[in-house]
Amino acid sequence: MTDTFLEELYREMYPKIVAYARVRLRDEQLAQEVTQDVFVLAQEKISELRQSPNPRGWLIRAAGYAVLHAQRERQYVERRTVPLGETELAAPPPEPEDEDLKSRMSPEEWRLLRAVYCDGYSIKEAARLCNLSFETCRKRLLRCRQRLRRELNAERKGGEAHVG
Repeated sequence: MTDTFLEELYREMYPKIVAYARVRLRDEQLAQEVTQDVFVLAQEKISELRQSPNPRGWLIRAAGYAVLHAQRERQYVERRTVPLGETELAAPPPEPEDEDLKSRMSPEEWRLLRAVYCDGYSIKEAARLCNLSFETCRKRLLRCRQRLRRELNAERKGGEAHVG
């Protein structure tokens, strides 16, 4: 069952929130990630959003906090990382036990996971190598890990995981 209240707000406010985040962050991919996070939060707190006298203002305020969080996180990482020289990922062929994991994700996801968890690259380095923003790379890694964890847990319990 879809929530038409949130759907209407999404259609109306998504372009405005993306534009706001894009101006503040100066990064298109990160602006879209932040906007997506705002609407995930709205879904999680739908009752609070419905009770708000100004749901559009609630979304804008949430976007402001999400942008600030993204800016702080980016600054934190930039202060604590060392620039990596131009390098290309040259991963050895996957081990046979890795083939099962590799088959569960896209080549881009596999490349990111190998770079960070097998080859020892930092997320910032892997993002640079894959031409992604830091936040986009971090989110993709997080989502990939979560999906793999769900699938593997479902298999252990004897069920099938839904990938979508």
